[in-house]
Amino acid sequence: MPNAEAHDLSSITARWNEPADAVELIVNHTPVPVLVHPQREAGMSPFAHRFLETGVKEWLAGYRDPELRANTELDPGELELTVCPMDADILCGSFAVRLSRTADRVIWSNPHWAGDDTVAEIMGREDLATPSGNDDPLSWFPPKLEFASADYDAAMASVQQIMEAHPWPAFVPDPPSWFARLKARTRGVRCETGSSH
Repeated sequence: MPNAEAHDLSSITARWNEPADAVELIVNHTPVPVLVHPQREAGMSPFAHRFLETGVKEWLAGYRDPELRANTELDPGELELTVCPMDADILCGSFAVRLSRTADRVIWSNPHWAGDDTVAEIMGREDLATPSGNDDPLSWFPPKLEFASADYDAAMASVQQIMEAHPWPAFVPDPPSWFARLKARTRGVRCETGSSH
């Protein structure tokens, strides 16, 4: 007899995206960056060669354990699903969820823009807080995704295996200056794939 609860669960796997030079998680047969924004205008996977390997490994550890920080600027259990493709700076806007685990489930909930309140506070501008409107992923991203623990853990193991199969470069490109990124933010421009600052 089929398990009725299994129909509520999302699928999750991982794959190498050659053009992006990154490992991407695939949720319900859709790459997470596409799930966040169909035109990939809201960032990229944090598991990319353009970021330092040590940082990528920290992200992966945070994806596995909600007690860890995936990024020192985030709370434990807060995961960046997509990051700025230029430099992964949280001030450029990272789409995030909260991670929690039960004995047999892994849950992503509370989708939000990580760091936006920090930008608003630094700049003293309320208009820089969480974006809104039809183009905002918050208007369509599922409020909660649940995975079978075994499937989720297998996907994280795949991320690690794919990373090992595609060795990280010794050097990554220098990101734009903090001032250039902040200036782009004040103009209302997110760090988008293919855009310039």
